[in-house]
Amino acid sequence: MTVPQPSNLSAFPGVSVSGDALLTAAHGAEALLGDRVAAAGIELARPPAFGIDDEMRARAGQLIHATIDATERALRAAEPMLDEGPSGELGERFIVAGLLSRSGLAAAALLRAEEHRLAAALVRGAGEAEGPGAQRLDPIGGEFAAESFAVRAAEAARIERTGDPLLPLHDVPAEDRHALFWQVAACLADRALSKGADESALHRAASAAVSRGLATIDDGEGIAPAAMRLAHSLDAARQLDDALLAGTLAAGRVSSLAGMLAVRVGIPFDDARAMLTDAARFAVLLRACEVERGIAAAMILALSLALDRGFGTDPAEAAATLVEGYGALGVERARGEVRRARLEPHYRDALAALSGR
Repeated sequence: MTVPQPSNLSAFPGVSVSGDALLTAAHGAEALLGDRVAAAGIELARPPAFGIDDEMRARAGQLIHATIDATERALRAAEPMLDEGPSGELGERFIVAGLLSRSGLAAAALLRAEEHRLAAALVRGAGEAEGPGAQRLDPIGGEFAAESFAVRAAEAARIERTGDPLLPLHDVPAEDRHALFWQVAACLADRALSKGADESALHRAASAAVSRGLATIDDGEGIAPAAMRLAHSLDAARQLDDALLAGTLAAGRVSSLAGMLAVRVGIPFDDARAMLTDAARFAVLLRACEVERGIAAAMILALSLALDRGFGTDPAEAAATLVEGYGALGVERARGEVRRARLEPHYRDALAALSGR
């Protein structure tokens, strides 16, 4: 979809090229230029450690558009009054209107893109299909066949046939999903209003569509609950051991590993998964789980190499430093640090800010 820009008078049907129209277009272009300069300042000042390279940006952008399209389809299916006009064209309008910055969709898409990249890098680095520990998770005939199959199915639903990542709606955090549905409903309603739809009836229809659309999404589905069910079953059978953790990492099964570590130390899935995006946080998490030092060292090195984006400290040297600190860090101290993740996010962030972290 081509979004009309303020300087493009011909993109506005019915607007005559008068002096007022010209000035309006000029003022719009001036404002847009200011926004571009501000955005460039933020972008160019972004530290390399953020690691948002062109590949990550492209993948996250694809995920954002695909998730908006999926939301639009759900709302159209839920309410005939919103099922008007061409579909799959809201993404650009959503972004240009500034709605993306008001939602958590960008963060969810970036996290999914990072997870996908990490999983692929781990598999390449391991050189083997799976470690011996992960072979216990074979969904065919194994002790944990049902739970393993559910995780494999959830993983498959997050990958396109092309091998690119997907972000299913049930994997978007509930609060962000709620906001996304209302925002996309507003895009559809605004388009209908511009064509003369009755405003009161349209707002009622949008509200009903959001309620029906959200009701079709089962929070019990998706990768997080599936991974946690598998991890709890393994824990109950006393098989959530170090060899399994190492094998799961080598297999590139990031979500499964996040669930296992979350259960082993007693924190939420999302927090454990976030700790897998940084080698230092990962090392603290492994220490809190009391992973044997030799196995932990191999896991820290594997993750450091997989996360490396070609700048900064050599990943092998950085991993060696982390392993040295691993032995010096007490288990209880590591657990106290990791279990801060169980605190309410705003409370935890405020505590971190007050302590200068």
